[in-house]
Amino acid sequence: MNLLTRQSGDATIVDVAGDITVYRSPELRKILLDLIKDKKTHYVIVNLTQVPYIDSAGVASLIEGLKAARDA
Repeated sequence: MNLLTRQSGDATIVDVAGDITVYRSPELRKILLDLIKDKKTHYVIVNLTQVPYIDSAGVASLIEGLKAARDA
């Protein structure tokens, strides 16, 4: 899995490429929570167009990012 962050106006886009599995989801989780909680980014977009497979741990990381964004 490769992760790349970029700016587009007010939004930060996280481009994800490859499978999001239990072994790689902590990396995605860390980036999302860092952007939302620490950097107080107002708009975070997760681009999953290059992700062929997401396991339950990957879905949990995305949900945790969503919950953090709603709380912020």
